[in-house]
Order: sequence, then structure tokens, then C-alpha cells
Amino acid sequence: MKEKKYIICNYAKANWGKTKTLLVVIDLLTKSNCEIIKKEETKEGDKWYHFKFKNGKEVVISTLGDPDSEQLRWLKEAAKTRAEVIVTASRARGVARHNVENIADKHGYSIIKFANFHFEDYVEDLLITKIRKKEAEKIVEEISILLNS
Repeated sequence: MKEKKYIICNYAKANWGKTKTLLVVIDLLTKSNCEIIKKEETKEGDKWYHFKFKNGKEVVISTLGDPDSEQLRWLKEAAKTRAEVIVTASRARGVARHNVENIADKHGYSIIKFANFHFEDYVEDLLITKIRKKEAEKIVEEISILLNS
């Protein structure tokens, strides 16, 4: 039986903290016992990390989700790996969303969609930092469930 593959995608508007949440996911996985196979970073702070777990399963995290970015190239590169789970960001509509959907269709990934919490009067403070950490912990937990089911 063919193993299922998943894209966990944070769909949200611009400036809703998609990248910040996924950067915490990368930090959590980096501090765990995962091996970093490859990584790439932009000067703007976006990151693409390819992790391998002790059980041999692989995950790619890509924080790019903006139109007119390297999002599509990073998604194509992620799909070429042996990653069973790709975690990425995307705007809620438009070209970025279509990039995620097209890669999923072409490479046999099921999409799990979510949107992180957002405050209308958003400021980078302790409260939102704690919320981002909890969101990231839940994503890591979901990755674990998907890889071990």
C-alpha cells in the first residue's frame, strides 16, 4: 500500500504571523533529535528546512507563502524529496494558494489546512509569542501523528 503524504498549510492573509509560527516549528524540530538534511534561508528571514527523523521519515518546512516569492520553487524542491509531510504557508487565496494546491495534486499530497490565530490590534508581544509557540507545538504534534500512523 502506498504511504499517504500530507501538506500542512497555514492559509492566512498577509501579516497574520504565518512565517513566525513556522519559524517556531523549525526551531522546535532543530532542538529535537531530527537530522537537518538541507536548509536554505533568504535575506528576508524565510527558511526552508529538510528534516529526517530517527525512524527515517522526512519532513520539509517552508515558510514562504507570498506571491512573487520563491514559494513555488521551494514547494517543487520539497516535493522532490522523500518528505512524507511538507509544512508551508500560503495566502488564503490567489497564486500562492494555487501553487500549494497544484504541487499537492501533481505529487500526491493531501492538504491539511489551518489558519493561525490573529489579533486585529496585532502587536508582537508576550501574549502573541506564547500563542505562536502553542500553535507550533501543535503542528509538531500533528507531524508526529501523521508520521507514526
